Amino acid sequence: MTSRRAELVAVGSELLEPWRTDSNGSYLSRRLGEIGVALRFRTIVGDVLEDLRDVFRVALGRSDLIVVTGGLGPTIDDLTREALASLLDLPRELDEAIARRIEERFGRHGLPMPPQNRRQAMVPRGAVALPNRVGTAPGLLLRAGGALVALLPGVPSEMRTMVEEQLLPRLGPTGERFVYRVLKIAGLPESEVDRRLEAVARGAGEVAWTILAAPGQVEIHLRERVAEGRPAAGIERLEREIETVLREDLFGRDDEALESVVGELLKRRGATLGIAESLTGGAIGARITRVPGASRYFKGSVVCYSDEGKVDLLGVRRETLAAHSAVSPEAAREMADGVCARLGATWGLAATGYAGPEGGGPDKPPGTVCLALSGPPASRARTLSVPGDRDTVRTRTVQSALDLLRRALLETVP
Repeated sequence: MTSRRAELVAVGSELLEPWRTDSNGSYLSRRLGEIGVALRFRTIVGDVLEDLRDVFRVALGRSDLIVVTGGLGPTIDDLTREALASLLDLPRELDEAIARRIEERFGRHGLPMPPQNRRQAMVPRGAVALPNRVGTAPGLLLRAGGALVALLPGVPSEMRTMVEEQLLPRLGPTGERFVYRVLKIAGLPESEVDRRLEAVARGAGEVAWTILAAPGQVEIHLRERVAEGRPAAGIERLEREIETVLREDLFGRDDEALESVVGELLKRRGATLGIAESLTGGAIGARITRVPGASRYFKGSVVCYSDEGKVDLLGVRRETLAAHSAVSPEAAREMADGVCARLGATWGLAATGYAGPEGGGPDKPPGTVCLALSGPPASRARTLSVPGDRDTVRTRTVQSALDLLRRALLETVP
């Protein structure tokens, strides 16, 4: 097997600020791993010429595959080409074919090409230009000593197209690959998942094992290096063992989302859903409708934030609100029953609570949430104490509500 010491360099001062993240790195890590290329380093560097030179110098000294994203645009702060060419003492030359393609691209939109875009056609001597069919900035591929360096655009759609069409076919086989699996768990805290799976984790062998917590769910991330053409026997074994231990607490794999799982269960049952939301303000319905084809089973959502809305729109009794308040299992049950009746749905799902920062008194602090489900064979309600700030409480409530419905559907789906 041929192994590579690979690293990623993300270029852009904006990536060092709090409002942007390097999403390109996650994609590249996965795609390179799938052809057997494991990353050793990931670096983010701003648009400063000397900093870029320093990062490239270090990368060339320790890696034999370096993938750089960003800094190939036409503006004065796009310095990736310049920094690498300067470090390697390579003159940059205008590639007339690239310049024509960029000019033609502007022409197709009825625009003249700004003079600044000619900078994108300046290619370090010896570099191979990688066509960019969805943008103006071409990629570049060059060898420097024993390393292969790929310069790619930072715009995700351009970068991904270039990786799939230009970079990966040029890298060739390594004789191995990494197989990834993500197993998703709902309804259990991270510590409880760890406790239940302790024996399974100890027997993971050479399969890399990581537990990650997210609002409302826990994920087991597995990675296995296997020879090309061979199955991921270790991951397959661990997945069976995890499923045996967790049973219905395990709800999905890889890209499966909870709302997709719920949708499939509703379709299998031939059932429909209506939602009554208070503290979540429509967020449960938004999750349900992220799934293509949700109109086959989703009747609609009633957002009833005020007590008056609960009474007028859902038929919640004033006596219930007076005796128990709007944040109570009793009110949640009537919300669920009411949305079923109003929308003619098989199942009614309701959520009411205090997202914070204020609560309902000493007995109902912020994070007190009541969920209810109306449907066959009988309605049910749960009261939760959800930790976190306002946004976290809302996010966890959405996840908990969907999981409540999922578990009920599992009981009724043959």
